[in-house]
Amino acid sequence: MSNTSLSRYRESQITATPPEKTVLMLYDGAIRFLESAMKELEENNNMPEKSRLVEKTVKIIDHLQSCLDQEKGGVIAGNLNKLYDYMSIKLTEANLRNDIPKMGEVLNLLLTIRDGWKDICDKSTGNDNSNTNYIHPSADSGFDAAESRPERKVGVKV
Repeated sequence: MSNTSLSRYRESQITATPPEKTVLMLYDGAIRFLESAMKELEENNNMPEKSRLVEKTVKIIDHLQSCLDQEKGGVIAGNLNKLYDYMSIKLTEANLRNDIPKMGEVLNLLLTIRDGWKDICDKSTGNDNSNTNYIHPSADSGFDAAESRPERKVGVKV
């Protein structure tokens, strides 16, 4: 499959996926990239690849942060915003110092948030709009997967 065909296939997968699951996919990607970065550092001492993978993780976190709607998301969006800032700072420090424990700290945070988001997706019925956190995963943040999709808003019970 050519790169163009693969890109189109991935784009169609993302556009056909419900927005809640798209956010889950972003968390899964960030976790996968960070785990790979840690492995590259621990097992291979491959600094360029480690840096590339950490940067991909930070881009996903930045994208998730840019999708937060502070007005509609209220306290939850505000807390997530602070947590995303914290994770980005920790990953930048970890990348500069090759600090696996800091990467592990961020990995644990991502895993915790991802598990919570999965529970929300599993329990969401869409019938109750009280205390809803709105995230629109297609906000323009420079993250490639989002650039070609129309804006969609996700209303999820939390």
